[in-house]
Amino acid sequence: MKAAYFLVKWILKEHSSYLQWYKLHFDFCNSYQIFSFSLFKKIFSFYMDFSLPSALPLLIPFLLPFLSIAQIYSNITLGSSLTALDNNSFWASLSGDFAFGFQQIGAGGFLLAIWFNKVPEKTIIWSANRNNVVQSGSKVQLTTDGLFVLTDSTREQIWMADPAANGIAYAAMLDTGNFVLASQDSTNLWESFDRPTDTILLTQILNQGSKLVARSSDASYSSGRFMFALQTDGNLVMYSTDFPTDSANFAYWSTQAIGSGFQVIFNQSGHIYIVARKKSILSDVLSNEVSMRDFYQRAILEYDRVFRQYVYPKTAGSRSGRWPMAWSTLSSFIPDNICRIIRADTGSGACGFNSYCTQDDDKTLHCQCPPGYSFLDQQNEMKGCKQDFVPESCDEKSQKMAIFGGGKCWKKKIPLTNGRFDPSSGRKALIKVRKDNSTLQPRSEGLKKKDQKSKILQPHPVMVGTNPRIFTYNKLEEATNGFKDQLGRGAFGTVYKGVLNHENGNFIAVNKLDNMVKEGEQEFETEVKAIGRTNHKNLVQLLGFCNEGQNRLLVYEFMSNGSLATFLFGNSRPNWYKRIQIVLGTAKGLLYLHEECSTQIIHCDIKPQNILLDGFLTARISDFGLAKLLKTDQTMKMTAIRGTKGYVAPEWFKTVPITFKMVLAEWAYDYYHKGKLDLLLENDQETLDEMEMLEKFVMIAIWCIQEDPSRRPTMKKVIQMLEGAIQVPLPPDLSSSISSF
Repeated sequence: MKAAYFLVKWILKEHSSYLQWYKLHFDFCNSYQIFSFSLFKKIFSFYMDFSLPSALPLLIPFLLPFLSIAQIYSNITLGSSLTALDNNSFWASLSGDFAFGFQQIGAGGFLLAIWFNKVPEKTIIWSANRNNVVQSGSKVQLTTDGLFVLTDSTREQIWMADPAANGIAYAAMLDTGNFVLASQDSTNLWESFDRPTDTILLTQILNQGSKLVARSSDASYSSGRFMFALQTDGNLVMYSTDFPTDSANFAYWSTQAIGSGFQVIFNQSGHIYIVARKKSILSDVLSNEVSMRDFYQRAILEYDRVFRQYVYPKTAGSRSGRWPMAWSTLSSFIPDNICRIIRADTGSGACGFNSYCTQDDDKTLHCQCPPGYSFLDQQNEMKGCKQDFVPESCDEKSQKMAIFGGGKCWKKKIPLTNGRFDPSSGRKALIKVRKDNSTLQPRSEGLKKKDQKSKILQPHPVMVGTNPRIFTYNKLEEATNGFKDQLGRGAFGTVYKGVLNHENGNFIAVNKLDNMVKEGEQEFETEVKAIGRTNHKNLVQLLGFCNEGQNRLLVYEFMSNGSLATFLFGNSRPNWYKRIQIVLGTAKGLLYLHEECSTQIIHCDIKPQNILLDGFLTARISDFGLAKLLKTDQTMKMTAIRGTKGYVAPEWFKTVPITFKMVLAEWAYDYYHKGKLDLLLENDQETLDEMEMLEKFVMIAIWCIQEDPSRRPTMKKVIQMLEGAIQVPLPPDLSSSISSF
């Protein structure tokens, strides 16, 4: 084969004036990925036309053996499409070894994927929508204008190959497992090999900037906790991630090849190694080799952070007889004790929040829950653990754990992070767990019935999704000590701190309304009952109300950490991860109000002062439902302007219907447009280290403040973009929108 290469190279050099186009296609050094019958015929015709008998007889014998591994395929033409209906919707490579199309994942939906088509398990090695499975009826299409797009069953775009790849003429599923979009002259404009998920294949090359991201579990294809990346500085690194995002967190292994590493190559013999720019091998990743003729092969970064190379016999013949007809581990790279590879300031460690990491003698990673906790997902132990008891609620930030050792003690807060089992450390963990699962206080044996009746509310967990309790004005005046302790002012009134039962310390927040006294009594009670029926972890729960004459008051849970404005405009701020959770929590609360509760509600006054934080810094939206409500059969409603100017949608100031797509962050557009997002930050190194994610959040915000309501994403779409389930498209110019504000 080398002789064929050098012969062709010499012929091309001698006749470069005629063969310039063909030279581009003879990239034999890159694992013979681009050669085809059509090219061979063109070269053959060329030699016949130009009468080169001295070279042609030498060329043919060397080329014939090569044709057995050449990339011969049927083009997928413009206008072709696949629809997700079952596992029979795919395009196969010429040999049938690989297929591209829709693969059903249990009952959860479909992945647009590439898989080993002759392996009974149909093993997936690449997917376009790993974090956002689509439902039956979804469609992928190579459009007549050369775009390759995945849309869901409602025809909403979920994924698209690089839109900058202009001039696409056809697509092809190659026998290497590479899916390509090519131009008319057979130049690859886009290929799946350049955008791997968690797997690489024979002949595949990882260039600088490429990465593999492990799955979140054995049963899930979504992005997980570990990353294998060839950085732009040439260093090959294995990271833990800031799960659930794909951003790198902490490096637990590297080649230390900074400035040297150029490519990671999985060659035809099954050898995986990193090379320098001049192709010299710097170091091995996995060095066991087997024949590509006899075995299917793949190398994958798995959910337990181990990089493994697998083989599967193509036949049960003599050459592979000692191997079972199944995927078998050929070799693996297992980093040192991953349970020790942690970082105290970000992320949850090797396992999820509220769990701890253990490792067997064979270095297999396991995640376990401490006493009083259980897995969030029994099918995925790496998602973390939840409390099996009702947490306490108090004014102070709750301390739930202490680490003791060497005469020192460290306090830990919920959620627990970076947990690991390590007897050699000499430390002990003390975990606070409620004795029983009740929040009821023990009653005094001598408590009389009349004393119980005199209480405003019995000690009881938050009233979830029920009709709110009716209070008298005198009782609330007494509970707030004459409305003395003011917590803040909102668009509808003043909020005061109170206590329902002094002996039990049940704090409340009482909103004394002053902008709704002119509304009708029936309308007021209707709105209040609708608010009381809401039930979501990111909403402040309404406990009751008072409606006596001109006195209108609402009684809510008390949020011990105040409002988000306290952190945004004060001297202290939550860490970067917690800020992301506050953003997500706020979005999820709005999604519930907009689409999931029985009566859709437009908030109309989303601002930092109305996003409260409980004892765990969980975002809880307040003051919702006090404006007009959207009924289930409506999508728009005309009403008077309510809310705080600067935070409400621009259509409030026009004679047009409002929608439930709200303004979030128009003030950041100018900095984004100038590429100076760092100017949004002040003494915040933690966020400066996450500029890529910050830019994504700002782009989402720009979409949310489009002047045309139809262009703003729904809250469901916002959440998907925030969580990384779908890509964030480049936002349009907002200069006209901002000027109109």
